[in-house]
Amino acid sequence: MKIRKNISLFKLYYLFSEIWPLSALSIVFFQQITGSYAFALGIFSIANIVQSFAEVPTGVFSDKIGRRKTMILSSVLTIVAFLMFALAGTVGCKYLLIVGAIAWAFADAFASGTDDALMYETMEELHQSDKYDILYARSKTFGQIGLGTGALVAAFITYFYSLNVLAWVSVIFGIIPVFICLQFVEPKKHTVEDTTSIKHFIIAMKSFVRNKKLRILATIQMLNRGVSFTSYRIEGAYFNLLIPTWAVNVARIIKQVCGAISFSIAPYFRKFGFYRILVASTIGMTIIKTIAVVLNNYVTPFVQSSVNLLWGPCQTAESALLQQELSPKQRATMGSIVSLMGGILSAAIYWLVGIVADITSVWFAIVVLIACNLLISGGYYWMLKRYK
Repeated sequence: MKIRKNISLFKLYYLFSEIWPLSALSIVFFQQITGSYAFALGIFSIANIVQSFAEVPTGVFSDKIGRRKTMILSSVLTIVAFLMFALAGTVGCKYLLIVGAIAWAFADAFASGTDDALMYETMEELHQSDKYDILYARSKTFGQIGLGTGALVAAFITYFYSLNVLAWVSVIFGIIPVFICLQFVEPKKHTVEDTTSIKHFIIAMKSFVRNKKLRILATIQMLNRGVSFTSYRIEGAYFNLLIPTWAVNVARIIKQVCGAISFSIAPYFRKFGFYRILVASTIGMTIIKTIAVVLNNYVTPFVQSSVNLLWGPCQTAESALLQQELSPKQRATMGSIVSLMGGILSAAIYWLVGIVADITSVWFAIVVLIACNLLISGGYYWMLKRYK
């Protein structure tokens, strides 16, 4: 079957789509251009707001037009975003960062839900949908390798050159995923429906509202991703206060190596049940993050990096639980509804954490982030326990 090649392509896609050398220091790069952590994190906030409103129409687009075309469009828009970021650094124009954020938002919106849907439908066509979590974990392992590779490139570039050079190198790496997406095979089980986009959305929304377990899982995903993504971005600035710029990328390399290991071993934990894996890994990550910020010295970045040893099992369990609750006919649209709400929450978190960092310190902002996530997420995990 031709679609079998998608399995290998997923690994290549996640490998190269995650190679963004500027990633670890993007907040530092944006802060240098804008002069404010609030404005710098505001770039990510803008991206999340735009993505939130683009999520549903792009999800409908994916369900009606096809996964392959949607993934190609996403990759092209990513190139545009990286190009705008690099130009902003070259000419010193912070408004180009906003243009880049908008392009990036649409790129993520098109890919959000579509990549998981393409993966799940590929396994369905191969009559192996029960092994979706295994493919997901193995593909994400390559994503972590990609992040580590990007950090390795960044460590070399920042040791000899400026962050602006790093931004231009990121543009070059952004071109590769386009050629990979061109090779994807569209699943036969994905068919174009006659329903209008509005009716398609309403059907998906009704299914979402009726499914309480899906709503709880969606909230957990929103909280976890909103906090994790904000922490991921701001920690670059925090680490840069404790260790040299090039060493920040060394810490990020260690983090992604830990992430690759975690995704590679995630399938071996499936016998414990996805709910137990999700709760245990979240608690473990919170403990590691707390130890790291309490130390608050040159060891902190490297202790924090070990948190990714639990990231793979956590994400795999979360995705598997969510995919089991999504309706087959509106899989990408329902996934986009989840991302829509998550994007709005993430945008608020980015903005609030940026303000706290400007008023107090980056360290205190991270402490607040950890504490809030622990308190709020705990309640939703307790509610999910009834449905495990």
